[in-house]
Amino acid sequence: MNINITDEAVNWFKDEMDLEEGDAIQFYPKYGGDSAFQSGLSIGMAIGSANEPQVTTEKQGISFQIDQKDVWFFNDKDLHVGLKDGEVAYSDEPLN
Repeated sequence: MNINITDEAVNWFKDEMDLEEGDAIQFYPKYGGDSAFQSGLSIGMAIGSANEPQVTTEKQGISFQIDQKDVWFFNDKDLHVGLKDGEVAYSDEPLN
């Protein structure tokens, strides 16, 4: 399992969340909504490092992480993060 994030999405995180080099974003499951990974659950994000990072990708000096306790949610599929209509979008397939 990997986290793949587009340059445009990294720039969105840096601009919208006022991130600087060395910061981290953690992705996790949250109740409500839907996702390509689990019905009835969507993907949340928070500034800060995971307690036990299981999956980590660094891009433009920002670390994107999934904690060990949340890996089940992704069903061994890669997380693709990009932009859709100017907002962050998540998928189990590449986003253009």
